[in-house]
Amino acid sequence: MYRILLVDDEVHSVRGLQAGVRWDRLDIGEVHTAHSLKQAQEVFESEAVDLMVCDIEMPQGSGLELLSWVRERYPRTETVFLTCHSDFSYAKQAIKLSSFDYLLKPVDYEELESVLTRAIGKIRGDRERESFEEIHRKYARMWESHRPLRKERFWRDVVEQTVPSIPAKIDEHAAEHNLPYTSRMRFLPVYVRVRRWNKDLSQREQKIMEYALRNAAEEKLTGNDAEAAVLPTGAGALLAVVPLDGAEEDPILWMKDKCRDYIDSCSQYFYCDLCCYIGRATAPHEMAGMLKELQKADADNVTASNRALVWTDIPKSRQPFDPPPLREWGEWMKAGARDRLAADIERYLGRFEEGKAELDAARLHRIFQDFLQMVYYVLQLKGLQANEVFADNLLSKKPQEALQSVRSFREWALYVIEVAINRLYCNDDNLPIVERVKRFIASQLGEQELSREEIASHVYLNPDYLTRLFKKETGLSISDYLQQQRIEYAKGLLERSDQPVGDIAVASGYSNLSYFSTIFKKAVGMTPADYRRSRTSH
Repeated sequence: MYRILLVDDEVHSVRGLQAGVRWDRLDIGEVHTAHSLKQAQEVFESEAVDLMVCDIEMPQGSGLELLSWVRERYPRTETVFLTCHSDFSYAKQAIKLSSFDYLLKPVDYEELESVLTRAIGKIRGDRERESFEEIHRKYARMWESHRPLRKERFWRDVVEQTVPSIPAKIDEHAAEHNLPYTSRMRFLPVYVRVRRWNKDLSQREQKIMEYALRNAAEEKLTGNDAEAAVLPTGAGALLAVVPLDGAEEDPILWMKDKCRDYIDSCSQYFYCDLCCYIGRATAPHEMAGMLKELQKADADNVTASNRALVWTDIPKSRQPFDPPPLREWGEWMKAGARDRLAADIERYLGRFEEGKAELDAARLHRIFQDFLQMVYYVLQLKGLQANEVFADNLLSKKPQEALQSVRSFREWALYVIEVAINRLYCNDDNLPIVERVKRFIASQLGEQELSREEIASHVYLNPDYLTRLFKKETGLSISDYLQQQRIEYAKGLLERSDQPVGDIAVASGYSNLSYFSTIFKKAVGMTPADYRRSRTSH
């Protein structure tokens, strides 16, 4: 339903229009009236007005003045003028102010209804057009807001070869995603690979860090270029695709500087070591092959870290392979010469990190296999099986991480030696593994389901072996030690805080208050509440 305002200084003229026009046939549900310019302005300021029928000649401001005011503030309102004079100057001004029509008094009601019908048709058409335009703008904004997703989807399809690596097909695919890419354009690809997380992260925390790495890549590597893209290509891996416009005198040198800045930021804020591998200027249909070359360069790189590397900078090893002195290592391991063995492992592997010898992924894998065979051989000579000493994840999951770099392999190898020699010579005092267990238990006291298996897994030991080792060192079983530490922790909270006993029970790893109270009283000789009172009374 539409709303109309009738404006005339002659009251009877307004009443005649109110009574004579069949407003319901026109879909007009509200008829407002005013008898001066000021009254009309007040109506506009308090009501929505779709149509105005207005006299031109009024003593306190003309209808032309009123329409000029309305045009500035309410441009969607349509106006029909009524006047007693067929003065051309009036008609000229009315046309200039975009009035809908101009009628002479006395007006024929049917003629007025016909004019109002056409005016309402114009209003309806304008609204429909505006609605369509608003919908179009809304979807255009939505489409543009999805542009990063469209870019990622496009490049993912390209590198995964969901779309064939043919220039014409690439062009078609770009057009389907409404992206300005063509097969004639050139892009500089940068493959980013996390070499190592320098902080223990949960799976959720690692996902957050990877998201932060991606945002930083968009800023540091692409400069938030609207035509560039950064997409994940695996765990801890990204591909940045940066368009080249020919303005870069040396694109590789230009990108190396960006990569160094990016690496410094990531090392400082995101607890990781990584490498950036810079490819050559590449057409979209060549990008899948270029990514494979960059990934191969990363797989071959086991020595460099926190560096920006051109993909051709990592050649296959050409020097003769210098294998590790496994015979000597085995003899030192059998003799329990832990420090001497560790020092020689450091010496041998350090040569590769210092660039004094060449090493690639294949050679590191060979060193790993030979080293593991040596450890198994010595254990067998001593009558031990590897699964009696090591946890499964030390020999299965952990080596996958160890083989990523010389640094990771060195840390893994030294730990394997430590565990093996501790097992072979378990009469040694101050075994560091037991101290690691104690620190882990201290950090996990609030975990209600902390198990022997979980503790053993943390230090990569067989649970049965760890149990024997721990009791020999401490005189307590792991479960007794865990309970002892939980009670000590609870005593500290009872002494130093005002927390309810139930909250302290949960913080100490007990979900059942009654069970906690029973265990506490058995260990301390009084209930938690009594213990708190006894301590606060002193």
